[in-house]
Amino acid sequence: MSFLHDDSGTLEIPMRLVVYLIITAAIVAVAAFGLSNLKPAMTADIMEKQVSEISSSLNTMQYGSARNLIDPDSPGGNMRTFKIMIPADVDYLAFGADPDPDNDGNLTNTKDGLVTGSGNVIFYQSSAGGKERRPLEEYIELREGLLENGRWVLNNANRKQYGAVITGKGKYEITFEMVYDPVSKKRYTLAHFTDELNASINPYDPQALPNSVWVYAIPGSIIADNVTEAGIIVQLKDKKGQDAAGDGIGINLSATIGNLSASNLTTVKGRAIASITSEMTGTAMISATSPGLNPGSAYLTIKQVPIILDFDRWIYNESENMTGTFTTKREMEYDIYFLGNATYFTLPLLGIWWPDASIEIDGVKIGEKTIDSMSLATKKFPQVILPAGTHTLKVELKNDKYLPYAGDTNIYVESVTLSE
Repeated sequence: MSFLHDDSGTLEIPMRLVVYLIITAAIVAVAAFGLSNLKPAMTADIMEKQVSEISSSLNTMQYGSARNLIDPDSPGGNMRTFKIMIPADVDYLAFGADPDPDNDGNLTNTKDGLVTGSGNVIFYQSSAGGKERRPLEEYIELREGLLENGRWVLNNANRKQYGAVITGKGKYEITFEMVYDPVSKKRYTLAHFTDELNASINPYDPQALPNSVWVYAIPGSIIADNVTEAGIIVQLKDKKGQDAAGDGIGINLSATIGNLSASNLTTVKGRAIASITSEMTGTAMISATSPGLNPGSAYLTIKQVPIILDFDRWIYNESENMTGTFTTKREMEYDIYFLGNATYFTLPLLGIWWPDASIEIDGVKIGEKTIDSMSLATKKFPQVILPAGTHTLKVELKNDKYLPYAGDTNIYVESVTLSE
């Protein structure tokens, strides 16, 4: 063997290099393949964990209190706030409705009549993993909210209801609140969130037939002036109590007292509307019937027209008073409301001194209230039971104070109202 002409090494080194390159390429290919499948798996895991936690929490909050959507003084309902992270490859996360029921990738072209969900569902879709549907319990009704005058209400644009849809990568915070709609007599889980997609909720099952007729009166009370009206909503329901579709179904409407705008109605999309006025007081039972369907009824309270005594005068001292007479048709309990304002007296160390207004009816003192506003304000006095007949009401100024440069306590009486 010649050490000066050994060619074995020149063949071995390229072969080793080729093997090395092949192995390296294989490792890189396997890694690339793994990474390409890892991202969708990570997205699915992230979304599944978030949706599971939200679903569980939404179920728990159903047992809490609900805010009345119509009563502005109703306390807030049970709330939950969720922090949500949407990965870049997730197209949307939807609460209550499927924003893309025809699966064409367009979230803004949903056609009327497509079943998009009944509110008890969560959808999300990713570019790699496709659409996922998470059903919720039957009694959970998710709805998109709308902020009006500082209060979140149901978004009923175009007489529809909507789901809440989050689109776009990023971090979000969304609050849900339990609310109660006294018109439909249903509890909703309201999202404090409004999107621009209008993903309408259409729970109607074309195979589900109407089973009963439900009736709602809104508001629940009116005054007997034969002018003020309450709206009457007649809604078809299926066996599960869900709204049912149905056009051209005849409804017979009746009321024990009051004047109906129509007694024969025809449904459009499962609903018919009328109104009622009355010049009689009492409780009206409004009934709706239709052949082959279980009938429904609702109650409407019709109150006496408020008695308003207009004074539009100032009382400047305790020797003055103002009186008014009124007539009641039957014995009943009345709420008394004073509308007016006052001027005040002030001194260093003594502070501000406001006057009191005193109200008497038929010589009996009803009560006194401090009038502590320079602009018109309403003060409620104690309730009083009055028999039928003619009565006299007197308003007086109490604890009058006057001192030059310090002020003068006077009372302006706009009106006094007695209402049922």
